Amino acid sequence: MTLIREASPADGSRLVAFFRETALRASTEFVLDRGPDFDALLRIRGHWRTFVALEGERVRGSVTALWHEGLDGDKVLVVGEIVDLRVAPEARGGPAAARLLGRAREALEETGADWVLCLIGDRNREARRLVSGGAGIPPLAALGRYASVHYPAWRIPRWAAPGGISVRRADAGDARVLAELARETSTGRRFAPTTLFPWPDPSGTHRGWIAEAPTGQPIGGLVVWDPMAVRRIRVRRYSSADQVLRGLMALAAMVGAATALPKVGEPLRLWASRWLGARSSAREVTSLLARTAIRAAAEEGQHVLQLNLEERDPLFGLLPALPRSCYWSTLYGRPLREPGTGVTDAAICHTDVALA
Repeated sequence: MTLIREASPADGSRLVAFFRETALRASTEFVLDRGPDFDALLRIRGHWRTFVALEGERVRGSVTALWHEGLDGDKVLVVGEIVDLRVAPEARGGPAAARLLGRAREALEETGADWVLCLIGDRNREARRLVSGGAGIPPLAALGRYASVHYPAWRIPRWAAPGGISVRRADAGDARVLAELARETSTGRRFAPTTLFPWPDPSGTHRGWIAEAPTGQPIGGLVVWDPMAVRRIRVRRYSSADQVLRGLMALAAMVGAATALPKVGEPLRLWASRWLGARSSAREVTSLLARTAIRAAAEEGQHVLQLNLEERDPLFGLLPALPRSCYWSTLYGRPLREPGTGVTDAAICHTDVALA
C-alpha cells in the first residue's frame, strides 16, 4: 500500500538519497544531488510544499508544488509550478504519479495561483503523455520551446567586437545598471520572475558582465549562477554527441586550455544563465558576452556555460557558433483559474520528471 503525505524536515535525507538514485535523461543521463539540504534550492525559487509516496519506510516517489510572482506583460501574477516529480522505476506504470500530481494540484489551488506551468524535456515521452491528459489530468497547452545551450568552458581567445563594443565584469556598484538593463530587455519574456537575480549577491554564487558602447553607455549584459552549493549534476552516462565534446575537452585540458569534463559519477560544474539581454547591436553584444563568459568559466575551473533561451528569443539565433550541446524542452501551462470567475481549473504540471 502506497502512502502519499506531505514531506517533513525529517524526510530531507531520504529525499536526497532518492534523488541520487533516480536518473533523468536529456540524451546524457544524470542525477541531481540536492544534499545535504534538500530544500535549499526551493528556498531560492519561492514558496513550496513537497509530497512523498512511501511504501513502509521506502520512498517511491516525490513531487513539489512551487509558487512565486511572475510577469505576464505588465501584470504581476502568482505563477504555480509542479517541479521535481520523481517515481522509482519499480513504481512506474502504477498510480503513484497521478496521486502525487493530485496532491500537488490541490496545494496550488489553495495558494490562489493564476497560472500553472511546466518545462518538460522533448525526449521525455512519458511526461508529455501526462500533460496531454493521458493520466486523467486536464491537458496543458504547449506555450513555447526552450533551448538549454551548453558551451564547454575553454580559454577562448579574446575577441574584439565590431564597433568598439567592450565588456567589463559587473561589480557591487552596478546594481542599478543591471536592474534597468534586465527590466528593459526582459519585456515580453512571459512569466519572468519579478526579481531576476540578486545583485549584489551576498552568497557569491552569481557572476555578471556588462556590455558597453564606445561612449560607455550600457547596452547589454549577462548574469550567471553557480548552483553547486544547492544542486550538483552527476553524469550517469554520456550521450554519443557529448562523448565527442568530452574528447575535445580532454585534448584542450592537456594543453591547459580547459578543464576536462568529469568522469561518470563526478559533479559537472557549470554556470547557468539567469539573464541575457541586449538593448542594441544585439549580434555583437550577444557573441561578446557569451565568449567572455566561456573564458571566465574556464579560468574559474568550470566545465560548462549553460545559456537558457526561448526559441523565439531573437538572441537565440545570435549565439556564437562554437562547440556546444543543445537540449530542447517545451513549456506547458494553462490558467489555473478561469478569468473573472474565481473557479479553479484543476490543471497540473511538472518539471524534471524522471519517468521516461
